Amino acid sequence: MKVTVCIPTFNRAQILPKAVEAALRQSYEQTRVLVVDDGSSDGTRVALKPFFREPNFCYLKLARNVGTAQAKNVGLALADYDAITFHDSDDLPDPHKILLQVRALGLKGHVADPILDWSSVGIKPGSDLKIDLVFSGHRLIRSDGTVHEICKRISVVDDFFPNLQFPSKTPGDWILVNSALFRRSVFERVGGYLNSIEEDRELRNRIIVSGHVGYFLDLPLVDKIEMEDSLTVAEQTNYLAEHRRKDRETVWQRQQLYKRLLLSEQGSVDWSEIVVPIDLREVEIEEITRPECLRPQTEIPSVTTLPKLNGRRNVLVPAS
Repeated sequence: MKVTVCIPTFNRAQILPKAVEAALRQSYEQTRVLVVDDGSSDGTRVALKPFFREPNFCYLKLARNVGTAQAKNVGLALADYDAITFHDSDDLPDPHKILLQVRALGLKGHVADPILDWSSVGIKPGSDLKIDLVFSGHRLIRSDGTVHEICKRISVVDDFFPNLQFPSKTPGDWILVNSALFRRSVFERVGGYLNSIEEDRELRNRIIVSGHVGYFLDLPLVDKIEMEDSLTVAEQTNYLAEHRRKDRETVWQRQQLYKRLLLSEQGSVDWSEIVVPIDLREVEIEEITRPECLRPQTEIPSVTTLPKLNGRRNVLVPAS
C-alpha cells in the first residue's frame, strides 16, 4: 500500500523541517511526503531544499494562497497513493504511526454485528466489513505550556451527539481527523474538502454519515505543538473568531442535511447530495520538484482534474 503524508503549509519555515523529517523517517517504507506550499512568502522553499534530494519527498508550490482546505484538495487530486493522511506543519508523528495505521487498515474479520443498527448507514447486518480509515489519539502541547493527551474516541461524533462530550479537558478536545489514514476510495465516494477552516470536522461528518467504517487506535501517535500562529490560536481563525463562527454555521447546515438523509427511508437516499467535488480551476502551481511522485486521481469527484502549472492547464513537469 502506497501512503502519502500530505503537509499543507503557509509561512512556517522555522518549524516545518521538523515535521517533514518526522514524516520521512516513518518505519513504514512505502511512505511519501508531499508538502503543498500554499503560496508562502517566507523562506519555506529554502528551509526544505535539503529534502529535495530525498526520493520520497515532493515539494509543490502554489502560486498564491488558497487556504488549507484547497491545499489539501491539491494533495488529494495529484498525489500517487492508495491511502493518504494529512499532517500540520507543527505535527510530530510517532515513527511507527503510518505502520500501525496501515496494519489496522488491513485488518480482516470485522463483521457488522446484527445487534447494532447497521442498516441506518447503508450496511447489511452480518456482512463482512473493510476498514476505510484509521483514527488515533494525539498529545496536544498547548502554547501555555500544558500538555493534554487526547484519546477520547466519543469525540469523533461530537457534532452528532454534543451531549456526550463531557468531561472536556481543553477547547478542541476531539480526535484529529486530518491525521487519520484514509483509503483513496473514501474520497472517490464523498469528494474532497469543503473550502472552510472547519474543513476537517465537515469531512469527518460526511464520512460518518456515508457509512464508512472507522477504526480507532487508542494511542497518542502525533505530538501536536500549538504555536501562536496556529489556526486554532491566531486571532483571525481561533475558536471564537468570526470567520470560524461563520464556517462552523455552514458545517452545521450541512449536518442537518446529513441527519435528514440518515432518517430517510432506506433505498431513497441520494448520497450524491453530500458529495463535495474538488474545484481547482483557480489554483495555479508554481513549482513541482518531483512530478514522478504525482498521479492525477481522476476517480475523485471534481470540477476539473488538474490545476494550472505556470499558466498552462493539465501539465505536470518541474517548474523552470
